[in-house]
Amino acid sequence: MNMRKETVISLRKILRYSFLSVLIALMLVAVVILPYVESQPKPEPRYGGTLIIGLASEPPHLVLSGPPTWAFYQVVRQIGNSLVSFDPETLEWRPELAQSWEVIKEADGGMTIIFHLVRNATWHDGKPFTSADVKFTYEQVAPLFNSFVDSMMKNYVKSIETPDDYTVVFRFKTTWSPAFYPGYFGASGINISPKHLYEGTDILNNPYNTKPIGTGPFKFKEWKKGEYIILERNENYWKKGLPYLDRIIFKIIRTSPAMMLAFEKGEIDYVWTYGLAMSDAVALQEKIGLGQLPGKRVWFFPSPGGSLDVVGFNLHPEGLAPLKDVRVRKAIAAAIDRKKIAEVVYFNRVEALDTVVSSAPAVARYNPGVNQPPYDPALAERLLDEAGYPRGPDGTRFKIRLMIDSVSYPFYLKEAELIRDFLAQVGIVVEIVALDTAAWHERVFKNWDFDMSIFPFVHGPGPTYFIRYYTEKGIVRASWSNAMGYNNPAFNEKIFSAEFEIDKEKEAQIVREALKILVDDQPAVWTCSRTFVAAVNLDFSDELEPGAWEHGMGTGYLNLEKIYWVKAPIPTPTVTVVEVVPTWVYALIIVVVIVAVASIAYSVRRARKPKS
Repeated sequence: MNMRKETVISLRKILRYSFLSVLIALMLVAVVILPYVESQPKPEPRYGGTLIIGLASEPPHLVLSGPPTWAFYQVVRQIGNSLVSFDPETLEWRPELAQSWEVIKEADGGMTIIFHLVRNATWHDGKPFTSADVKFTYEQVAPLFNSFVDSMMKNYVKSIETPDDYTVVFRFKTTWSPAFYPGYFGASGINISPKHLYEGTDILNNPYNTKPIGTGPFKFKEWKKGEYIILERNENYWKKGLPYLDRIIFKIIRTSPAMMLAFEKGEIDYVWTYGLAMSDAVALQEKIGLGQLPGKRVWFFPSPGGSLDVVGFNLHPEGLAPLKDVRVRKAIAAAIDRKKIAEVVYFNRVEALDTVVSSAPAVARYNPGVNQPPYDPALAERLLDEAGYPRGPDGTRFKIRLMIDSVSYPFYLKEAELIRDFLAQVGIVVEIVALDTAAWHERVFKNWDFDMSIFPFVHGPGPTYFIRYYTEKGIVRASWSNAMGYNNPAFNEKIFSAEFEIDKEKEAQIVREALKILVDDQPAVWTCSRTFVAAVNLDFSDELEPGAWEHGMGTGYLNLEKIYWVKAPIPTPTVTVVEVVPTWVYALIIVVVIVAVASIAYSVRRARKPKS
């Protein structure tokens, strides 16, 4: 018995020592192999190539700190930089011209944001970028072109200080949560402009408004009106090794069928939503599915900010009299078949709306639980009669001008035609006025010269957009503002209070209560959510910045500095490396394993052999 016990103990010791020996041997082999594994060349981006992007309309200017619409921000986003960029999924700040920041809640209820700037950024003309450029941009340039920044500076910012060349201090009058959403310090049209080229000039007519000098990955090269805008690689970009492309060309193509044909023929490589009608996008997708367009991709994806179509009414004092009556507005809402719009215009790829928000994650929590009138032409007729607008001898009650941007949003023409037909059924005559992007912004946002218009409004995240589009603070003659002129003090008071609530659930409850008022007032008809579309030539890759195709345009969360051309030459390695592990190393591993196994087997046999 004792002999068996000693044998077991001995066997355990031998196995333990053998295991340790094998482990040590394998570690030695790993040390030998490691240099070969680590020396494998890592995937490297390829340099070179020209990306051609379809642009649906001619920009009126290329001001870095406030292009008139996101359709043009896709151009200036490549030329400039903002203080911060955004993670496209979480909307958390990422470093850009500001490499770090501090947020301080002051004892008096105010808020201070201290931005620490990068020290190696230069303007395309070689001048250094400093804090003075940031201060000048926010105080002098951006408020003239960017309604978001204009509102922030007028209502919330107490002062901007520059204690040194690489520190900017924004002091706010109060804690203001929308500052951390897109539109103020990054994305949605706010790049920094060069003080040395704007100071002491007529900023609105500065020549650099059409030949911008930025700090971004691409430099402005040429703009041939009506044809193209050329950007070239900034060889001195402050982000080392970027960008990868040699140039980006924005080719102006004014109609969706022409945009579709250009993509099919390979004349353009990329289109982001604007300029490509849903019907044409669907047709391209079907052709790709049939194998007719190899090497191309077209896909749909949800609006990250809860974007939707808003048929807004002009409620300014000089606006059309019938629209001042909420019964008329409710009647128009009841006369519009929103499900038909979703079906005919968007091929059922969008959500017909019952209320003011969609089910997109950015805004679903704001659903007030109060709905617009359902599609009911009989109800519409009754409300119009009650409001004092009976049918005349010709069956007409009154006429309305419906203005749309049919260039950047070509699908709005079909939507407008449906609305015209719906309202004709209840005695309202609609005249459709189709404009290009710049003219639409001028007529609708600057001159308030419309009766109804279709707006592609974003409603989230946060209360900022509701404030911008539906309160007195947004009634300014600037793009993406409250062109409708809706102004209800009860709504204003409620939605304004949401700006100062840090707790997200409490903020959502406040917004929901405010939106009940908005839906009751019906300053617009919220017809359907929006689905975005992208079309890309797969010769270009976003694998080094996933999501750039979806989020690089429009809201401008990402630029295209990491997009690369897959057919560009592979970079030559700077050092010679062994690309495979030598055969002798594999032989060494085999020998070690065989010896280890044999050693263990021999040791076990000896341990089991009785001692003499």
